Amino acid sequence: MKVRKRTTLILCLAMSLIILFEPTLSAAYVGSMGYEGGISAADPFESNTYLYREVCFLTGVPIVLEGTMTVKKNVKGEKVSIQYIYDLVNVEQGASIRRSVYMETQKKTGENGQTTETSVVTRRPTERVVVGNLIFDLTDYEFTRSGITDPRPAVYYNAGEYMLEKKYRINTGGTITVRMTGKQYGYDQYWSSAKSGNVDVIIEASQLMGGKTVEWSGTARVFVSSVAKKGFEYIQNEPYQISFEGGYVEKNYEESLLEYEAQLPEFDKDRKPTGVIKTYRERMGIESNPVLTRLMVPDLKHLAGHWSEEPVKILYSLGVIPGTGEDFNPAKYITRREFTVMLVRAMKEIPEDPDIVNKSRTPTRTSRSKTPEISPFLDVSTDDPFYEDIKAANNRGIIQGTGNAYFSPERHITSAEAVTMLIRALGLEGLAPYPYAVTPFVDNDDIPAYARNPVAVAYRIGLVSGDDRGYFRPNRYMTYEEAAVLLYRLIRYMGEDLVKDYRERFLSYW
Repeated sequence: MKVRKRTTLILCLAMSLIILFEPTLSAAYVGSMGYEGGISAADPFESNTYLYREVCFLTGVPIVLEGTMTVKKNVKGEKVSIQYIYDLVNVEQGASIRRSVYMETQKKTGENGQTTETSVVTRRPTERVVVGNLIFDLTDYEFTRSGITDPRPAVYYNAGEYMLEKKYRINTGGTITVRMTGKQYGYDQYWSSAKSGNVDVIIEASQLMGGKTVEWSGTARVFVSSVAKKGFEYIQNEPYQISFEGGYVEKNYEESLLEYEAQLPEFDKDRKPTGVIKTYRERMGIESNPVLTRLMVPDLKHLAGHWSEEPVKILYSLGVIPGTGEDFNPAKYITRREFTVMLVRAMKEIPEDPDIVNKSRTPTRTSRSKTPEISPFLDVSTDDPFYEDIKAANNRGIIQGTGNAYFSPERHITSAEAVTMLIRALGLEGLAPYPYAVTPFVDNDDIPAYARNPVAVAYRIGLVSGDDRGYFRPNRYMTYEEAAVLLYRLIRYMGEDLVKDYRERFLSYW
């Protein structure tokens, strides 16, 4: 077998028609899609194992196979060793795939924080595809890929392009070649993750049939997407005599979608092409079993019927707003400290890659004397009960302070400041035109220069809207109820709207 090592990711394709970009060192909450054009969902009973489905085109007729994909990653510094093992069958068609791929991925982080990844196959890939009396054995493998991850405070964005060629030997005589070119996009964050891509495929076969060599070819275009989402459902208590009201349940689940359209030759009863081209179309999906988590029930009886009741309840239930809720004053102005704490807790940390087996750890040295920690801000003490949240916000690049190493924690936050923090956390400042955007608000000229673009982006993605007179009022102090609604919209955006953008845009242009 010929294996060409490149400075881009080398993978193994059996019969699948898309490779989904998967940044190996960034957190991949959605789990693994692999690189073989299939779709997956986490196996609830096995770690590092996924329920898996893909389509085989090697016979000239699409065949869907199902089974498992096992993924194990070992991290040593900036290198990741990855093992993929596939075990797939289609009993009715008498088809199976046995595949093993071993690769090593190297990452490189630039001065701007962006990470590029390059990978090579470290062992000879093995793969056998069986369909009835036909056996396809992998003989040659070529792959080139380029990928980049841009880690922002709340979201890791990634993109990549690739070209791939695989060759198989047919047991009845002849060979088959699959050539692919594709694009992939994705993101990882706590409330949802998505990976989507499409690919154009050319299939060329030279088969020995009845003592003669018969040539045939076909094409296909494939769309694949996998998402993981968190949602909320309110559960009303059935008994009347119970100590707490009904509460929210957090639902965590994965779903994947695969669509393809293929133009393949029609074959006669002797498996010879007739010259007629047939079109095949199909859509299929796979879902994981949902994981349900009951959330805390806050004491917010005094907010019954209030316009911010639902967002406030959810934020208390999630621990975004500290406390139990009984002292919540919706009309109170919120400080920069309080808003920062709520924002950090609303975004949460980006989950770790679930496929990593041995996580790298930096060895620590014990010392008799401990160096006291120094706060990043002169006016925020390390003894502050919310110091860790503020430090996390600073370390993640969400806040920058008010100048001269001061944070001004007790100062009330303005609408312009709050929205700027949100857009900075999402890393979407670039959606605004350069240098300054013009917002649709009547008081556009009152928006500070630093907030003009963030406010424009927030309006565009649905996080903010004007009042009934079309005013944004950027310099007005924000109340607790307004902050709660804004952060609730942020969670909804991260959990729903981003998914739609990464999936539906691909479908629209497919």
